Amino acid sequence: MRESLAVVCGAMVLSAGLALAASAADPAPSKHPLAQEHPIVVDARGIIPPIAWSVPGVTEPVQSVHDRMVTDKVTTLKLRPGKYIFMTTIFSFEFTVNLDAKLDYMKTIDGCVGGRGTSTLLIKCRKMQPIEP
Repeated sequence: MRESLAVVCGAMVLSAGLALAASAADPAPSKHPLAQEHPIVVDARGIIPPIAWSVPGVTEPVQSVHDRMVTDKVTTLKLRPGKYIFMTTIFSFEFTVNLDAKLDYMKTIDGCVGGRGTSTLLIKCRKMQPIEP
């Protein structure tokens, strides 16, 4: 009787250990929504001739960019939800990434920037045109 009780207890301990090992192998719980990085595509090929660009705090400063962040290439950045600035040596503008990886920016720059509500930031002008009253 004691042996069968020991076998049952041993099996329960082994089973509990396997369950613990299985849960340790499971992926870590998902990050807080504000900490999750989203792939955001930056397509600034509309800027001709090509110039350097930057998203301060994410990429190199625009003065340090060599061949990586030039407007003749489409680039994907990993961005968390929040506010950012797209910057060249000629102009800059703010944009936001929401929790669903969708972009937003001021409606006054719609003529030069596209991609609102998507995860692709499309820059279509070499410089921001003055807004007509």
